[in-house]
Amino acid sequence: MARISSYPVDQNIVGSDKVIGTDSAGAITKNYTLNGISNWMNAEGTIGIAGQNNFFFQTVNGDEGRLPGTISFNGFGGANTSFSAVSTLRFSQESVADTIIINYLLTLIGRPVLLARLDNLNNFGVYKLVSLIENVSEPTFYDAVFTLIVANGEMTADKYYGFAVYPALEDGSDLNFIYTQNTPSATWNITHDLGKFPSVSVVDSADTQVYGDVVYINDNSLTVTFIGAFSGKAYLN
Repeated sequence: MARISSYPVDQNIVGSDKVIGTDSAGAITKNYTLNGISNWMNAEGTIGIAGQNNFFFQTVNGDEGRLPGTISFNGFGGANTSFSAVSTLRFSQESVADTIIINYLLTLIGRPVLLARLDNLNNFGVYKLVSLIENVSEPTFYDAVFTLIVANGEMTADKYYGFAVYPALEDGSDLNFIYTQNTPSATWNITHDLGKFPSVSVVDSADTQVYGDVVYINDNSLTVTFIGAFSGKAYLN
């Protein structure tokens, strides 16, 4: 085998490139792809931002029940659930790095938080963490209640998700909310939980702006009435 220093330097690095290493189990020499190393680092949180903790999304109740280092729905399942539909999740008291972090998570109550898929950050939800309460029947797990701020994409089974405070709303930045009306209707009833009377801009499914009559029920909900039924989105700020 030639000296390592004699090999040329690869100027076109891709995820499928391999490096040689030793498996800790059995001290066996193996190849490792850069993608594999990156996925491991993401899952273990070794390159996470400060305050970020990672969890595995468990959808199946196996022989060992709810596993440490996971997030899950109360009755499991939930694959392909839209982030905008998530209002509760059950959190392990420890992250996938086998570190108990519940005391830190409890400090996030009342603050804006981000939950995002580590290998595709375009799937995410930004929420206000309303509460985080120990589950009586599963005392190493805590039930989180969320209020939606903004979201995109859906939760995919057997993927790793990062959970952290959302700094963009921690510096006093204005809160906003995106409401999606999936079923055509002439009256949209919107609960936004922004704690204020926001401005409202509406577009239809073709992204054409539409004007309606806004009635504020209180500082957390409102209705918008139009002359005809349609579906679309409302942007509240």
